[in-house]
Amino acid sequence: MNSLSQSRGHRRTLRRGAALFGVAALAVTLAACGGRGGGSSTSAAPTSSAAPTSSAAPTSSAAPSPSFAFSSVTIVTPATEADHGWNQMGILGAKEATMALGLTLVDDTNVGYDNTETILTQAAQKDGVGLVIAHASGFAEAADHANAATGVPFLIADFPDKQIAGKIGVMTFDAQQGGYLAGIAAAMNTTTKKIGIAISAEDINWFKMAGGFVAGARSVDPTITIDVAYVGAAGYDDSAGGKKVVQQLIAKGDDVIFGMGDGATIGFMAAVDEAPSPVKYIADIGDVTELAKNPAEVLTSVLWVFTGSYEQAIKDVAAGTFASAPYNLDLKNGGIVLQDTPNLSAEVKAATATATSGIEDGSITVPVTTTKDELKTLLG
Repeated sequence: MNSLSQSRGHRRTLRRGAALFGVAALAVTLAACGGRGGGSSTSAAPTSSAAPTSSAAPTSSAAPSPSFAFSSVTIVTPATEADHGWNQMGILGAKEATMALGLTLVDDTNVGYDNTETILTQAAQKDGVGLVIAHASGFAEAADHANAATGVPFLIADFPDKQIAGKIGVMTFDAQQGGYLAGIAAAMNTTTKKIGIAISAEDINWFKMAGGFVAGARSVDPTITIDVAYVGAAGYDDSAGGKKVVQQLIAKGDDVIFGMGDGATIGFMAAVDEAPSPVKYIADIGDVTELAKNPAEVLTSVLWVFTGSYEQAIKDVAAGTFASAPYNLDLKNGGIVLQDTPNLSAEVKAATATATSGIEDGSITVPVTTTKDELKTLLG
């Protein structure tokens, strides 16, 4: 996510054993039976060892950790964990992965998009750094240059064509799968038969999740009305704009809103809080429960769990197999999960568990919409 935070932030070093920042609702997630053992039931959330792994080389949590020729990993993010989304979950995943492997994490947050090549190069030049996680799709080109200058491996997001074995690894996302589950939850909770999608920016993963959401909702009710509103071409952190577009959706009668925002999420939530009649909110990537004035408003969130893929990437660097394939997040490996909340009924949990199994075994095909035009075509 190309968050538009403009100021250079703080840098801090977190050593093994440091407390993780709180994401309370990550304690329990909705897990389907496919590949995880049994039935349409709610189970405990994956821990660091059970979180997603690289599609190239999945590992067992029982496998011994490799010995490392390096002592630390750095994550560089455009904004802070206060976005309750992309930055929140990336930082959390990096903390958990390095703690599990006994490494030090250098956390360089809120760097924005000015002078990123210099920032990434300096991050790689720190003593003991074995991997730099350049946690923004907008960092890809700068990471390529920083790798060429330093020789330190970099992990970027969203551009598998930029993968270079041993040098540049890429995080990829089957975001549409989580969107499909969110669509089911929305369609089963609306009373007006009108639901809305709020998109902060023209982002490939937002389009993919939105397309999955449309397909999931229509699998429940083909006649349901689905409205889409955009904050802007790159309004990731535009809270005021986010509030405005969600107010527009609510004015149309949409009583369940799926919001994709990063910092714009704060505005999305404010509009839901101030709605003249009850509205349910579905978040993406992170946990937004603490933002809601009324906890009953937050139906669920499509969580992205980075821990296992980061852990796998670190192990691959040590083993000399880094970037042999993209490090993907999906339902099957636990990288994409639907957050369990008290507001999800047993019927919704059963329906989304069944859908998860179908997606995992291939009996349900979720459309992949990667552009605004493709999403528009799907909506009809």
